[in-house]
Amino acid sequence: MVELEGVYNEFKKYNAELVAISMDSRGDTLNLIRELGLSYYVLPDPTGKVVKKYDVYNLLGDGVATPSVFIVSSEKSINWKYIGESISDRPDIETLLSEIRKTSGK
Repeated sequence: MVELEGVYNEFKKYNAELVAISMDSRGDTLNLIRELGLSYYVLPDPTGKVVKKYDVYNLLGDGVATPSVFIVSSEKSINWKYIGESISDRPDIETLLSEIRKTSGK
């Protein structure tokens, strides 16, 4: 999350918004935002409603959301996705920026 904070302004250059989903409570999510000094959106989803809708809940058998990234268009279609195969499997920043550049057309 902190790594994403460092490139958040780069995302915005491509008219992209960064939104993270946390399965923690609202209070714990707010504490996380403060502790990490995040300026992008982190939305609490303690019941898993959103992560279940995106089919990334409990894929690893751990009762939480699998690390995932979705690039969603303004028309709400998924332009690109990455679903991790382990708790630490996430795309690197350059891959994310590359996919954002492709989908933004810039």
